[in-house]
Amino acid sequence: MNAATADKLAEVVSYVFHPLLVVIPTLVIAMVRLGSTLGQAIFWTVLSIVSVNVPMAILLFWGVRSGKYSDASVSIREQRTSIYAVGGACLVILLAVLIIGKAPVIIIACLISAVIATAIGYWVNRHTKLSLHSAAMAGCTAVLLWTVPLIGVIMAVFAPLVGWARIRLKHHTPVQILIGWMVSMICVFVVFQLML
Repeated sequence: MNAATADKLAEVVSYVFHPLLVVIPTLVIAMVRLGSTLGQAIFWTVLSIVSVNVPMAILLFWGVRSGKYSDASVSIREQRTSIYAVGGACLVILLAVLIIGKAPVIIIACLISAVIATAIGYWVNRHTKLSLHSAAMAGCTAVLLWTVPLIGVIMAVFAPLVGWARIRLKHHTPVQILIGWMVSMICVFVVFQLML
């Protein structure tokens, strides 16, 4: 594989397993597996998309267009503070709505894990970047390993590919990939152990 082909593959992998996308099927699958109807799972997932994914996508689009962010991956560590602040605020608001709305316990556990991982990511970002792609991939893999092990194993096979893509595109180092994996997987497993 030549360099141009490898770069193109890395870009495709980064888009397919984007943090704002990979969580969508994960939430639906986990909720249905633990007893929600497909309609309920779709409702809570769409609410999550509107509350978190859409505002974050708008922030990224605006940030790149205005020059506030260097690129769609927000490759410069110092520029990521607003990503964590807005993302964290959106997650906390969504968590409150889920609790008040008596959402399924699994999605509440996912959101608590995400809030904790985001807070840790904010702290880590003061020293080095944490790969959000790897964090999302590892968090979703952990959720699926807990709820639907076979799908979780399939996701686990793709996690190193996502890490390779982020390194290949020079957005992250191997250490930043590992930090992303560890933070989110530990958060999911600890919260799930306490709540499910």
